[in-house]
Amino acid sequence: MSATRILWGALVIILLAVIFINWEKIEPEVEDTAVIMTSREILSSANEFKNYWVVNGQPKTMVKDDIEVSFSSLGWPIALKENDEIDCLQWLHLLLPNKDKIYADSIEIKKPELAKKEQYRCDYSTANGKVVSVMLVKDALKVSVGFIEKK
Repeated sequence: MSATRILWGALVIILLAVIFINWEKIEPEVEDTAVIMTSREILSSANEFKNYWVVNGQPKTMVKDDIEVSFSSLGWPIALKENDEIDCLQWLHLLLPNKDKIYADSIEIKKPELAKKEQYRCDYSTANGKVVSVMLVKDALKVSVGFIEKK
């Protein structure tokens, strides 16, 4: 075995050791970045649906991955139940089809009650205390990231 291979091997081991030792300091920042990227992916996916809506003559509905997608008056995608309530789980599958990429142990879905009709909101929280809120209010889609107080 040549000296260069030994040197490179030692360098890789040292680098891995440094990352492993500092992981507790790095992990929260990695989690924050993953949640922010997830929110951007949700917004990007919603924009793709809106582009489809514009290009295809503004249809009222479509089917994607066995999910019936309704569109708002400005083309934002919505997954509704038969009683016109938002289906948060289907909305998540629609806007984030690769949800297994989220850096979290689990996703808890909460649907806060909204007073007005045609206002939809779903909160998707992770085990590490972060929440991504997807809202369609006054035909404006908003995706925000927040933090939940751990009790």
